[in-house]
Amino acid sequence: MLDHLRALAVFSSVADAGSFRAAAARLGLSASVVSHHVTSLERHLDTPLIYRTTRKLSLTNAGKRLAISARAMLNAAEQGFGEIGHQTSNPMGKLKVTAPAILQYARFVARTSTFMRHNPNVELSMSFSDRRINHVEEGFDLGFRVGQLEDSSLMSKKLTDGRLHLCASPDYLRSNGKARTPEDLEKLELIDLAGVARDITLTKAGRAPREHILQMPHRISVDSGFAARRMAEEACGVVVMPDFFVRDRIAEGHLVEVLPKWHAPSYGIYAVWPPNSGTNHLRNSYLEFVAAIAKTESESDREPAG
Repeated sequence: MLDHLRALAVFSSVADAGSFRAAAARLGLSASVVSHHVTSLERHLDTPLIYRTTRKLSLTNAGKRLAISARAMLNAAEQGFGEIGHQTSNPMGKLKVTAPAILQYARFVARTSTFMRHNPNVELSMSFSDRRINHVEEGFDLGFRVGQLEDSSLMSKKLTDGRLHLCASPDYLRSNGKARTPEDLEKLELIDLAGVARDITLTKAGRAPREHILQMPHRISVDSGFAARRMAEEACGVVVMPDFFVRDRIAEGHLVEVLPKWHAPSYGIYAVWPPNSGTNHLRNSYLEFVAAIAKTESESDREPAG
């Protein structure tokens, strides 16, 4: 029995991920090693667990029953490890995380660095990318998203809110005219950043609140927040950016906020993870740490300067 527990854990990962390749990425093994473990388990049980085709795999009835038991076994083991980890206040293990590239320039990296300094028994693999990620197939334990959270089968937790800013360089506004109304702004050009809606609803508070759906022409479209910000600084147009990404550039005079009395929509920063990933105490410890500091910093950002 003990000889087959590792194979059972590998099989559970294949059942969750839906493919040998995805399970291999999650486990840090080669696809051939993963296939070998499943085959050895099938031989031991003398029954097929997985139907293999050139395009996909599916579980047999026996495989479905065993997958339920295997997941329960792993959850119980993880629960036990997690309880010991909480008692010793010493998280340990490997964590694979993905985040949008724009978060490289946020306090998120500093918070993660602090967590790693405080937890020397944790190994972290982090990918910053704006491409669409399949968390299950690529074996990520945790992901972060900025903006509106799309409908998804992933579990999620909102960490904090922020506000979008419309910005342009002083040179661009001198050459093209300052915008005093949303209608003036629509005569300027937008630098379109993938993931940010082109039709933005602006609101203005007051006794008679106003709302305007902004529709701006654009000739430039990029999929990098850093590139969009740099092109705005080079007087190529107006850009819509999260506050944390332009706050310093505005303070230094490289950018100015356009129509500061009109507010662009707020956005959220979310954590997401696969629903079949168990309790994962390491993930939860890291997430609790990041979320607590994110909330504190968000509140301090909203306080008026003294």
